[in-house]
Parts: sequence; structure tokens; C-alpha cells
Amino acid sequence: MTEPQNNLKQIGLALHNYESTHQVLPGNLAQTHSNSGNFSVQAQLLPYMDQASLHNLLDFGKPMTNGCCPGTITPEFELAARTPLSIFSCPSDSGTRVFEVVTLSGSGPINYYAGTNYHMNQGTGLGTNYDGRAPTDGLVWANCSVRFAHITDGLSNTAAFSESLMGLSTQSVSEPSTNQERRRSYIDVVCSWHSSTVPPAVPGLANGYQPPDNPADFEAATVPISRGWKGQRGAGWIHGREYWTNYHHYHGPNSNVPDMATCGSGIFGARSEHTGGVNTLMCDGAVRFVSASVDLGTWRALGTRAGSEVIGEF
Repeated sequence: MTEPQNNLKQIGLALHNYESTHQVLPGNLAQTHSNSGNFSVQAQLLPYMDQASLHNLLDFGKPMTNGCCPGTITPEFELAARTPLSIFSCPSDSGTRVFEVVTLSGSGPINYYAGTNYHMNQGTGLGTNYDGRAPTDGLVWANCSVRFAHITDGLSNTAAFSESLMGLSTQSVSEPSTNQERRRSYIDVVCSWHSSTVPPAVPGLANGYQPPDNPADFEAATVPISRGWKGQRGAGWIHGREYWTNYHHYHGPNSNVPDMATCGSGIFGARSEHTGGVNTLMCDGAVRFVSASVDLGTWRALGTRAGSEVIGEF
């Protein structure tokens, strides 16, 4: 078993032990009316991965950050936030491991975050399933309470975690000029929600944005509401914002079509530096190498917990 596969296997064991203990899978913990400043699934799994000492530095009853876009780390969590963990790091990814993040929309201090290559499945991203404040068709959103019993598609047919490339070292970047840059960048979409509550009365962007079914049309459909490009994908394992710790089955594995983000939510693909595909942890604990040429319908079906799809070979 390769190191990335072993890392995912250990994450899978932790996920099962967590669900057995708490009778629910971990979700993105939102402390206030919004989902900014929340703790990630990865942070909640720490004591089940021999990281009890690091877990003891955290207090899930407090906001992880204060303010937004992103907020400033609560001082007592700074040490944990900047601590790299080998179980969250794929050796094939030569990108940045610890990110400098300018807080409060560029007006605040620099915080340091250790990144992660292993993200939890938030679903297809189709329709308004990119809005992680509300229930999605995947396994995780703000304050969710999914159990293995709720995964009616079957644990062996539903993805739990997959690989995702860490982003670029700077927050604001120029339009990417190479496929490698495109796979590590995202389109920063105008942040305009129907409401700021969790869950919102109406999920999704206020202008009614929904991604096209064909990901080949995604970039052209997204750029008109863009406010530039950003680079810090996967920048903090501790932070339960989608652009850092979740992924979607909208793009096929290793797609060169960039992601998009809006206030931390968005659509984020599974990607790796492995030739030909990505390692994916299934809900039954098995780790599968999924080819980049997998049928898109099959890949999206693996992202839903209760879609009743017929899964083909993958």
C-alpha cells in the first residue's frame, strides 16, 4: 500500500471510530449564524488518529476564527493551525505545506495554516449543492448530522474522502497560464448570498447561479461573476471551510478546469500528482484508485449518499 493510500486508510478508520463513538459523522462546525470561523472534520478526527495532544489544544465550543474572509485565528488555536501532519500530506504533492494567509479581507494580520491533501466529500456541486451552509447531496455541510445508516446508496458505492492538490502560496494570483496552475487555482466569485443564516432559507448565490451540467462549460459560465483568481486551495486542515477541506464530484478526477469559490463555499475538484487518477476513500473503509477517465456520471454517483444511481465499473 502506498503512503497516500495508507493515509486515507487511517482516515477511514478514524471516521468509523468517530461514528461508532458519536453515532454520527463529523460535520463542519458552525458556531454563529454563518459558517465562517468553524472547525473542520479533520480537526474533529484528531483523537482517532493518535493526535490527542494536538486535539487538546482545541475547544470546539469557541469560534476557530473571528471576522471573515478569512477571519483571524483565535490566539489559543494558532499553534495547532500551523502544525503540519503527515497523515494529511501526500508526498507526491510538491506544493506549499504551510500557508501565509492575510486575514480580514487583506486588512488583518498574517496567520499561518498547515494544509491538507485529503478532503471530505461534499457531493456533486450541482444545482446549489455548492452552498455548504445547507444540506448537500454528499456527506458534509455546516452542522450536518449524517450517519452511515443514512448512506442508502451503500458504503462501498459512496466516497468519503479523496485527494486534492494544495494551492499556490499567495492568495491573489494572475489568471493561470499552465494546467498545473489551473489545477491549484480557483475563480473567486462575487460573494452574494440569499441570506447569511445557517442553514439559509434559500441556498445558493442571490443571482441564482447554478453550474452547467457539462464541466467543459464551467469556466465560461463562472468568469462573468468573477472578481479575480485565488491560489490557496487546501490551505488549512483545521478550518471547516470548503475551499480548504472539502471537495466535490462535479469535475472529473485531475480536471484542468479550475475550481470556483464564493465566501469559502464553491466547487472544488479531486486532484493529485499521481499519473492517471486519484486515491479515494470509500465509506466502507476501502481505498480505491479512481481513473481520470472514469465516466463522469459514475464519478458523480460516487459523490451522492442517497441518489439511487446504478454505479458502473470504476
